[in-house]
Amino acid sequence: MHKIHRFDHRAMATAWTISIADEDAESAAWAAEQAIAVIDRIEEDLSRFKPTSYISQLGRLQAGEQLKVSRETYECLELAKAVWHETQGAFDVTVARDPSSREAWTSGMGQFALCESERIHVSESGLAIDLGGLGKGFALDEISQLYQEHSISNAFLDSGGSTFLAIGNESPEAEGWPATIGPYGVIALKNEALSASGFEVQGQHIVDPRTGAPVETDRQRTWVQTESAALADALSTATLVMSDDEIGEFCEAHPDVSVMMG
Repeated sequence: MHKIHRFDHRAMATAWTISIADEDAESAAWAAEQAIAVIDRIEEDLSRFKPTSYISQLGRLQAGEQLKVSRETYECLELAKAVWHETQGAFDVTVARDPSSREAWTSGMGQFALCESERIHVSESGLAIDLGGLGKGFALDEISQLYQEHSISNAFLDSGGSTFLAIGNESPEAEGWPATIGPYGVIALKNEALSASGFEVQGQHIVDPRTGAPVETDRQRTWVQTESAALADALSTATLVMSDDEIGEFCEAHPDVSVMMG
């Protein structure tokens, strides 16, 4: 019978919980230390609040300049571009108010280009990027990869109670790790991620990047289940913005993605 060892950490303005199912407490502690190191490293790269981060440095580039970034930063921006394209702009990590107008919103996704050798080219000055939940999900995926390399087979990673990544089983008898999906109840999550976004805590705070207007929808929460935590995080936000028809078309085109609404 595996014992569950739990470890807490605070980073990216979020409470993290790392649960390791292992008989050996020392091995579990080592696994948690490795996960925390990954989280802290990615925060240093991606946080818009840290002036030394690559995201902050990109914001200080002048039009036409380039910056070589870390692999993690490059891959996170690459995923952001892909989801922006696949959701037809419903997910956008660059949306900000146009300083020349109190009402206008502008997207900067076309203001940066992914170049060879992990370089980012900026076509306009003042690029503003907020990776938010995408960065947290990306950290979970990096931890999962690390655990695979070190044969850590059973773990449950919780980023702020909104994004989860399950590896293996909670116990030898279980079929995964338990995760609650609102009105859908408890499901077993195994070798996949689950992310939720909603309006319960902050109200109607999400803006449709395509219009600049607050999202108008009857749904209060969406859950996305897929293999990648970063992708689940991005899509849980995008699906709050997308129409039911758009969500249906997206899921039909991506059968590895499940979306639940409540």
